[in-house]
Amino acid sequence: MSHAKALKFSLMGVFVWMLASAPPAAAWIDTGHRIISLIAWADLTPAARAKIAETLQQHPRYKEDLLADLPADAAEADTDRYAFGMASTWPDVVRNQANPMHAAYNHPAWHYIDIPYCIGGQTAQPPPQTGPGPHNVVEALAKSTADLKNPALAARDKAIALCWVLHLCGDIHQPLHACSLFSPQFPDGDQGGNAFYVLREPPYPDSRMKLHLLWDELPGQYKSEEICADLAAALRADPRYGRSALKDALAITDFAAWANESHELAIHYAYRDGTLVGAAASESSGADQEPPGLPRGYLKQAEEIAMRRVALAGYRTADLLTSIFDAK
Repeated sequence: MSHAKALKFSLMGVFVWMLASAPPAAAWIDTGHRIISLIAWADLTPAARAKIAETLQQHPRYKEDLLADLPADAAEADTDRYAFGMASTWPDVVRNQANPMHAAYNHPAWHYIDIPYCIGGQTAQPPPQTGPGPHNVVEALAKSTADLKNPALAARDKAIALCWVLHLCGDIHQPLHACSLFSPQFPDGDQGGNAFYVLREPPYPDSRMKLHLLWDELPGQYKSEEICADLAAALRADPRYGRSALKDALAITDFAAWANESHELAIHYAYRDGTLVGAAASESSGADQEPPGLPRGYLKQAEEIAMRRVALAGYRTADLLTSIFDAK
């Protein structure tokens, strides 16, 4: 199917096609972040784009990480956009211990905030906070934004801060990056759905997966920039996900409020207000101990929520970066 033909279908049809045919790959940490960044890139002013491109060129691994797999015949404008998209995934790239910047720049706690959701009489203790922080995605986004605004910061550090701002603006909009379920089944919390197992497509046993991963994969599983660009354009063109439809949400610029939005969405749509049935990791380890399947209509509703969050993250990212790089 050509990209042009794919875009003739409804937006949701495109995503259903993606989910049905995509090869295994990174998801929200790849495709989702790339779509968000491409929505943001399209919304940036020319002045902001130029300054951002110049900033990213100062990254210590600009060629090795941000231009990895760039087509040899790419034009300069395409190269800038490509690097911007790759920058949004760089905080996940540096998770790899083989990356020479792993030890200094891998910050696992920066990607999420486990706001407790307690049911069944269960209570949750605040997680211990050791060290100077940041301790979660809200604090990390605030720090990275402040770093990006700091005129005294070294050029290479500003490029790294930009990668983090791009990435964290995506992470904070994923509902299960801002919620952890505490229940009699999960007395210590389900780690944002990472310990909560379901069958994505019952009764198929090979569709067993973590609830968190299921939500991570909702934007798709493609690494191709062409496909990500098509999907970003489709989202921007869809009346449900355009700027005008999200006008009220775009007026909210507080990072903690963004996390609270994700938390509420996780409660109502990921956990179905506490009614979603799943299995704990220890309960789903045997071949004859499959976790429960998702209820009818769950995936369609989840996809719609995910697409709205991806679009909103893209516009908010553009607004935040424009305020920094092209302040009027």
